Order: sequence, then C-alpha cells, then structure tokens
Amino acid sequence: MKKSKLIICIMLILLMITTCVYAESQLAIEVSYEGSVVKNEEKAATIVLAGTDATLHSKVRIKVTVTGPATPKLMATDSEQHEIDIAEVGYWGPEQGFAIQGTFQNTTPVRATFPQAGDYTIKIDLIDLEQDSTVLVTKTVSITVLDESPVTNTVQNAVTNETTNTVQNVQQLPKTGTSIVDYGIYFAIGVAVIYCFYMLKKKRMG
Repeated sequence: MKKSKLIICIMLILLMITTCVYAESQLAIEVSYEGSVVKNEEKAATIVLAGTDATLHSKVRIKVTVTGPATPKLMATDSEQHEIDIAEVGYWGPEQGFAIQGTFQNTTPVRATFPQAGDYTIKIDLIDLEQDSTVLVTKTVSITVLDESPVTNTVQNAVTNETTNTVQNVQQLPKTGTSIVDYGIYFAIGVAVIYCFYMLKKKRMG
C-alpha cells in the first residue's frame, strides 16, 4: 500500500513538472532594439509576448523590474492612448489583468531613455494573477548604456599620384679644351717632323 502511494506521489510530481515545462514552452517574451544605447538619447524598442497553442490564462499581467545606476524611462502607450512609464509603474497591462490563449503575438513599442551610463538589467515576467502571481515565463535583458555615441571611423581611399618616369636622351655636349689623347697625337706629329728635318739635314751634310 505504501509502495502504491509512493508511486502515485512520484507520478503527480512528474505531471506537475511536465505541465510547468509545457507552459514555459507555450509562451515567450522577446525584447529587440537596434544599435547602441546612449545616455539621454531615446531608443526605440519592442517587447513581444507570443504564444503557441497556449492554454487559457484569464488574468495575466507583465511585471517589469529594472536594476542599474539609475531608473530609466520606459514609455509605452496603452489601448486608450495613455502613455505609461513601465519602469516607474513596474507593470504593463490593466490592473485586473488580461486574458491570453492559443497562438498569438502581442507587440508593444517602447521608447527607452537612460539618464546615466552604466550596466542595466531589465527583467520581464508574465505573471498569473489567479495563481498568486505565479511566473509563467520570464525574460532578462542586459543593457550597457554609453556616455556618448560611438565614433564611426570612415576609412578614406588615399589617392596615389602615379609618377611617369620619362627617360630623356642625353646629347653629348661638345668638347671644350684638349684631351690627353690629343696631346699624344700632337707630340707624335712633332717628333716625326723633327726627325724628317734631321734626316734631310744629315743628307745635305754628307
């Protein structure tokens, strides 16, 4: 008998775990934005709550918890065109909750402004008000806020001027003065002339 009760307890625990895991897989929260987040600059973002064949939850609400060096503004507009600071209020959705079921995708545009630079954590929980605020699905987003916009370095193409080397034909300059070769020729001619005079004079004397 005790063994049967133990088996039943184990089966109930497994059933509860399976139900929780299945509920988690039915629902999802996604947060998206583009580019860097800069101090005191408004950043557009979206929070998406999606379900796939989700079971009925008659009264749910989104809880938002922000930790960081300062409290940002997370502005959203409800169905009655009222602007609400989600970070200040801490919740999104009517106080009495709203119903979700089946396959759906609810997109909420948010305008975020962070007054100080630093690291922030935004935790978004979908809670069931009928089950003592049980968390059905959660999403945690880490954001680093910069002091100023990052500088984009633009690499400019350097224009290289191509130099065309022109080989000019160098003309030989006209000679000026007398070279050593010329002196040698003149000396040989002078010796030959002297030798001729000497031979003529020798013949006359003989």
